[in-house]
Amino acid sequence: MSRQFAILGLGYFGITVAEELLRKHNEVLGVDHNETRVNEFSDLFSHAVVADITDEKALAELSLGDYDAVVVDVDDNIEASMVCTMLAKEQGAREVWAKAHSDTHYRLLKQLGADHIVYPERDIGMRVAESLHYHALVDFIRLGERQFIVELQTTERLTEHCRTVGDLELDEANLSLIAIRRDDSLEKAPDNDAPLQAHDHLVLMGDLEDLRNLGKKLWP
Repeated sequence: MSRQFAILGLGYFGITVAEELLRKHNEVLGVDHNETRVNEFSDLFSHAVVADITDEKALAELSLGDYDAVVVDVDDNIEASMVCTMLAKEQGAREVWAKAHSDTHYRLLKQLGADHIVYPERDIGMRVAESLHYHALVDFIRLGERQFIVELQTTERLTEHCRTVGDLELDEANLSLIAIRRDDSLEKAPDNDAPLQAHDHLVLMGDLEDLRNLGKKLWP
């Protein structure tokens, strides 16, 4: 089912989001004060408008409350990002996603009521650091302050000692094995008798420290 989204500020992040949303057959409004940029990317949008996204009257004319979500991306102006976020919330936007450029900007956007704050430099930096430090880590999703879903890869060394899921001796009170991915197959909720092979991908949910300890066990 088609949904409606508004992209306020056509930075690289906003353009990428718009392209993917349109590819999924959604209606996407693009707004930027730069007419050249609006014209350049107009094909990515169902509608494209040249307007100052920090102008209260200009935003009011867009009826932001009619959209499923509003994305704010002002690459070169943190003040404009904050003003736009504040005005979008005041004008009844159901859900505001905003891109942060620094820790301070992140905190300010949170205070202004942004529902979701995307901080690419921090998020990607965390992923790279975790992957470098814990070789077994393939990917992770943060669920809360200490709760994560992670994808860990088994090694030949591990499978020499752990031939089945039961051999991992998971603390089921703190860790849940959601699935095992092997090549193109996915075994959901495997039981303790499920066999393990080198290079299997284990999808687990649990506390960060317990997951890290398991990651060390999976190292080559």
